[in-house]
Amino acid sequence: MRTKFFISKDTNVQTNFTNDVLRNAAEILQRDIRKTVTNHKSHNTIILKVDLAANLKGDAFQVVFPAIDRILVIAKTELGVMYGALAISKDVLGIDDFWFWLDKMPKSVPYVEFPKVESLKMPDYHVKYRGWFVNDELLINHWEYRESNQYVWMLIFETLLRCGGNIVIPGTDTNSHLHWPLASSMGLMIAHHHAEPLGADMFSRVYPDLEASYLKHPDLFKKIWQDSIDRQKGSKILWNIGFRGQGDRPFWADDDHNYTEEDKAKVINSVIQTQYEMVKKADPDAMCSMNIYGESTGLYNEGLLKIPKDVIQIWADNGYGKMVSRRQGNDDPRSAVLSSKNDQIAQGIYYHVAFHDLQASNFLTLLQIDPHYVADQLMQVRQAGMDDLVIANTGSIKPHIFYLRLIAQTWRSNYKLGSNSDILNEYVGIYYESHLSEIAALYTRYFQTTFNYRHFEDQKAGDEFYVYTLRKAIATWLAKRDQMPEMEWLTGTNQFAAQLRQIDDLIKPHVQPFIKLATDTTVLMKRLPADDAGRLYNDLWLSIAIHTYSIKALKLLIDAFKSYDGHDFVGAFLKVDQAKKNMQTMTSRWLNNPLAKWRHFFDNDCYTNITLAAQTLATLENVIRITCDGPDEDQWERKYLMRKSDAKVMLLSNTHKAYSDDEIASRLEGNDESL
Repeated sequence: MRTKFFISKDTNVQTNFTNDVLRNAAEILQRDIRKTVTNHKSHNTIILKVDLAANLKGDAFQVVFPAIDRILVIAKTELGVMYGALAISKDVLGIDDFWFWLDKMPKSVPYVEFPKVESLKMPDYHVKYRGWFVNDELLINHWEYRESNQYVWMLIFETLLRCGGNIVIPGTDTNSHLHWPLASSMGLMIAHHHAEPLGADMFSRVYPDLEASYLKHPDLFKKIWQDSIDRQKGSKILWNIGFRGQGDRPFWADDDHNYTEEDKAKVINSVIQTQYEMVKKADPDAMCSMNIYGESTGLYNEGLLKIPKDVIQIWADNGYGKMVSRRQGNDDPRSAVLSSKNDQIAQGIYYHVAFHDLQASNFLTLLQIDPHYVADQLMQVRQAGMDDLVIANTGSIKPHIFYLRLIAQTWRSNYKLGSNSDILNEYVGIYYESHLSEIAALYTRYFQTTFNYRHFEDQKAGDEFYVYTLRKAIATWLAKRDQMPEMEWLTGTNQFAAQLRQIDDLIKPHVQPFIKLATDTTVLMKRLPADDAGRLYNDLWLSIAIHTYSIKALKLLIDAFKSYDGHDFVGAFLKVDQAKKNMQTMTSRWLNNPLAKWRHFFDNDCYTNITLAAQTLATLENVIRITCDGPDEDQWERKYLMRKSDAKVMLLSNTHKAYSDDEIASRLEGNDESL
């Protein structure tokens, strides 16, 4: 008598297909079966079912074997059934949580024997609300997989569910409105951007001709909020309440009224209470949250904010992995967050693995803070009792997989803090097949090679540091300004030349270590099997390369300014040209990705914007050429490229059109005056 259940090409997944969540769960599992098994065997069925009478708690699921041709996955909630289907995908078929993002699929097999059903169960999670904020998702916005951007978003939500997540902020601004129905159809609870209370449209988008003043237009604000409540009613929502301005900034920045601190708090308190009452009127059991972020942190610490007791208070790290308040402009108070513990209320955190501050954050690259430090911060949050909710700011997902995975591990009750080597060796052992110790060493060196711009451990430079600094320096140079005021957070009020010297002193010791790390990684990739090489290229080498080419470009720009200041105009021109070529080389590394799937992933890099940096350098290069090579742009050719006898003969003022900047740079670099 047959007592085993085999998953084969003849295994069919059944459910109530009129239910969006169950249908998506069934389609994912059926897809994964098709990917994994190659042979036919006995016809059998996996049934996904919501059973309100099941002896289960929360979103837990149960897998039972009621007959030889049937497996039954049951839960009291749709989300629980989704978790059960994904457990079969992962623990039975061997599909990794990040299979899509790390291109990691199990080898196909004829069929798979189903293990003992008791082995499949919901992990024990310490964190109640576990989620992602898909924020600043600019790379994802314009990228498609299988000719579909919506499918990319579906895979994002699937990945979060595989990690055990249950809540998501499904994008920024209009994206969140566009994608929340899809996220909801996957079983996820919806939360809101801290600048978009109740998930409502921005006032200035709805009423572009009116001043965004709550004092002047309270009824219009309330209408926007009520419309949003009505639109989302019936979905699982964590309603975010609060009041910020129209561009993720203080509300008083959009208002011509002169506010005292007490006035500011009075407006926010009024709005909070109004929004809270509106939500509770629509759903008395609704859960609300409020972000204690930015300007509200100071008002909270002064005891001026009045937040209802059952509202989850959400705190944030500083964007660099440390649980202190963030730097805004030149102000970096580093106020402690974990000291805000209050056992009488629910509290959570909003943690960045990607950040955008136009100063020194990481947007395109892997967070530069080492993994033990990050994990330790999250364990300190647990010890402070502030992890009822943990939401990770994901950026555009792909560059940040390592830390998204680590954060998901810390959601579990059994997570144990490990050393850097423990964390990295476990990760490398899961995702690579060969040369494990060498690969782990490269990841370790990445965290060692990134460098501090200040003395605190978290104050390390990400990719935005080099490129934003570079563009600011070029703008200051061309405008002949005395200072880069945008760099005062780093350099103080020094004059431009002194600012550049200070930045030069900071980055100079780190150029060669980055070049060495990039070279060593390239050498190892050539020795790896194709799958491992492609994975290392995308998961680590691109981050290393962005740091390497960018720091080289910034160093060359500073050296060019020194040359120019010393009247070595050709030297300045050539250094700027080399800086430009470094930026262009970086963009070519994206387009020449060994995995064709990812070749256009970085096309919409419009924050760090390495393409713009190359264009800005080209502009500076051209200005130097125009102002220093003469109005006809032929003096350098005569002086440095022509034979002296020809250069002195002026029967024809020109024998050909002036060389382009690229051409003259190439010829000048290759010229040997001794010939």
